[in-house]
Amino acid sequence: MQSAALMWLMYDHTGDPRWPSWLLVAQVGPTLLLGTWGGSLADRRPKRQLVFTTQCAFLLNAIVLTAVVASGAVAPWLVLTLMFVNGAIQAVDLPARLAFVPDLVPKEDLINAVGLNSLLFNSARAVGPALAGVLFLLADAVTPLLPAGLHAVTLAATMCFALNSVSFLAVLFALRGIPEPAAHEKKPEGNSAWEGFRYLREQPALGGLVAITFVVCVFGWPVLTMLPAYTRIQLGLKEDAYSWLLSSLGAGALSAALATATFGSVGRRGTFLLVGVAASGMGVTGLALAVRLWLAAGCCILLGFGMILFLATAQSTLQLAVPDDKRGRVMALWAMTLSGSAPLGHLLAGQAVTEFGIGPVLFAMALGLVVAIAALAVMLAVHPTKPRPSGSE
Repeated sequence: MQSAALMWLMYDHTGDPRWPSWLLVAQVGPTLLLGTWGGSLADRRPKRQLVFTTQCAFLLNAIVLTAVVASGAVAPWLVLTLMFVNGAIQAVDLPARLAFVPDLVPKEDLINAVGLNSLLFNSARAVGPALAGVLFLLADAVTPLLPAGLHAVTLAATMCFALNSVSFLAVLFALRGIPEPAAHEKKPEGNSAWEGFRYLREQPALGGLVAITFVVCVFGWPVLTMLPAYTRIQLGLKEDAYSWLLSSLGAGALSAALATATFGSVGRRGTFLLVGVAASGMGVTGLALAVRLWLAAGCCILLGFGMILFLATAQSTLQLAVPDDKRGRVMALWAMTLSGSAPLGHLLAGQAVTEFGIGPVLFAMALGLVVAIAALAVMLAVHPTKPRPSGSE
């Protein structure tokens, strides 16, 4: 809800299609800068305690954002600053959470556990924007009753941010119920993320998978920040249609997560990876051609399905292969790969839209995904990914 509301709020206040891109970069960019440090912490500190601390920090940041927007001080630079702080917290939180999952389930259930984790995450991605859309519609309906100077978009965004703040209480309560896993017998080697780089360099299949993930995210995820402008310019519609597109993207992601949780296995990994990139490419191509909401929503479903099918499978492949004592640092590199794709992909796409329009940029992104699927097919043929026991060297 917060992400959907924030992107629409900034686009509504500025009218600039680049602002949602800058906003997302501010949230994920710090992971690229601080991810190595966060991964090292995840290998050396109790993970549950670390995640509990970061979630408390997220809660405080959400409260401040709510207060700022409610006060009417929606200065773009101030919102960007708060999102940069949010990103700095995530630089520690994300590697710790990724490294925490394999400590909670048997190794033979890890692929399904990652799929289940994605299922829950993408349930929120599907439901959250839809609820945000309802709040925006309600705020728009009561506009005549609002005091002078109070904007309906600002009111709806404030409600979304307030609900997000309250939701962290449930997160903290749940974390308190999770026992801290026993410490691994083997102590982490080295004192920096270079151990993670070295491990991926020594495993060409896994290193190649991380590199292809970067390319897929660069050409796939920018659709997310293009949707406000896409909705208004190409479809000629308002924020209710935007929420439908976001929810469709989440519904596709939810379907992929369910498929991974139910049918994910070592034998199907290659197929899931290839199908994921192919579906993403078809979804982006369809968006470039669509001029009706129902067709654009269907393409968003396809894109969300493909991206999560690929990412969930790639993440579980990496987690199965990495030794316990290096997992935090390697998963930090995974998080940095996802975050590094954001500054490049979102900023380039946002700038390109202002120069060439939405349609040509979407076609170029689809072409990039075609290159990714070709590279992935070659890599799987030459270096099939094979998980190694988590404690092995």
